[in-house]
Amino acid sequence: MQAGTDKTEYNCELYSANWIVFQPDIVIDAKLGCLWTLKLNLGPLVTMIPDKDRLIQFLLYRKDSKPVILSVCAQMLVPGHQASLQSLAKVYDLLNHTYKQYQELDTIDASPISSRKVIVEQSDMFTHVFSVFEEYKDIKYKFMVAVLIEYIRSLNQFNISVQHYLYELIINILVHNNCFYQLHQFLQYHVLSDSKPLACLMLSLESVYPPAHQLALDMLKRIQTANEEIIEVLLSKHQLLPALRFIRSVGIVDTVSSRKFLEAALSTKDNMLFYTVFKFFEQRNQKLRGSPRFQSGEHCEQYVKLFENLFGQEAFMPLPSLL
Repeated sequence: MQAGTDKTEYNCELYSANWIVFQPDIVIDAKLGCLWTLKLNLGPLVTMIPDKDRLIQFLLYRKDSKPVILSVCAQMLVPGHQASLQSLAKVYDLLNHTYKQYQELDTIDASPISSRKVIVEQSDMFTHVFSVFEEYKDIKYKFMVAVLIEYIRSLNQFNISVQHYLYELIINILVHNNCFYQLHQFLQYHVLSDSKPLACLMLSLESVYPPAHQLALDMLKRIQTANEEIIEVLLSKHQLLPALRFIRSVGIVDTVSSRKFLEAALSTKDNMLFYTVFKFFEQRNQKLRGSPRFQSGEHCEQYVKLFENLFGQEAFMPLPSLL
């Protein structure tokens, strides 16, 4: 104890009868006239409580314990200290149950809320826990995949939307280890949920796994809000006829850009395909506006001129009679 420049030492009896305790962390010794604040050192508790389930339960109620929780979760994945999937499942359920409670309370009260428990989000796990997969090259890929699937299972159990970067991590691990059959199974049986980022990732894998292209298209179709993306994919692969069938099947023939399709058809250097696409949109124009001609705002003049040069004036759909 220091008063001015003088220092005085006191012999303090631990848990003295003179102590008065105030929640949460104030201790006053009335006899000595001293006041202390308590601060819990969480680090040593990691080795003092070997049961990770109980340890995480304890830490969730401790302020500023998130770094310790994340460190414990990461340590459970490190070779030599790896926990069983059953133990990991219990820990993940504890974390996600707490997070779900936080989400529900936050939905009820629009203003920020203070939670008694520490909140561990998916981004925390991705950045600070699953990053050990990169640090420790001797972790078996099957264990990595099993851990990620278990974490996703826990998120789904508590109806928490899974962030796409977790799925991407699984896919990258499987691709890196040439486990394309397992990847196909995960997608086919919806272990990995549909999303646009995931579909784009699958498209990028076509060079190493050709079926990925069709898997990505199927995923985009199931999303039902990815019509533009599907059209772009089909046109980029010069699949003009499937693209025309698609826009007809989803009822967006009247709204798509004819110029985009004509440009893609021209790039194939297939005159008959260009003819087919041109006639398709002539019929669209006729049905939509009563005339087969393209409007100036569609900027299709160069394609009209090219069509005339290739097939002649008589190939155009006749204009409606004014009589």
